[in-house]
Amino acid sequence: MQVFNVGILELLFILIIAFIVLGPAKTVKTMGDVGRWIKNLSKSPIWQDLMATSQEIRDLPNKLMDEAELEKTLRELERSTDEINRSLHQVQAETEQELSEINEEIKQENP
Repeated sequence: MQVFNVGILELLFILIIAFIVLGPAKTVKTMGDVGRWIKNLSKSPIWQDLMATSQEIRDLPNKLMDEAELEKTLRELERSTDEINRSLHQVQAETEQELSEINEEIKQENP
């Protein structure tokens, strides 16, 4: 567990140093003040905005990868669409040629 990037062992070390330097009575009062300060800080809009921004920055690589995958999919769709269009044009040309040949045969049979 990390709070303000301070682990449990570091926090325990800080508490022991505070107990030694301040003494038992002042340590309890000071820790209460620090606790209230941290509570107020964590509820402040600035802190919440900072945490939201931090989360967005952490999510940015995944978002970029998703967008890159989306772009790749769009390129594949465009390529497939081009292939389908070419095939349709080829079939259309072949069909028109066959119809024209049939029309010529009909004209030759019926002068």
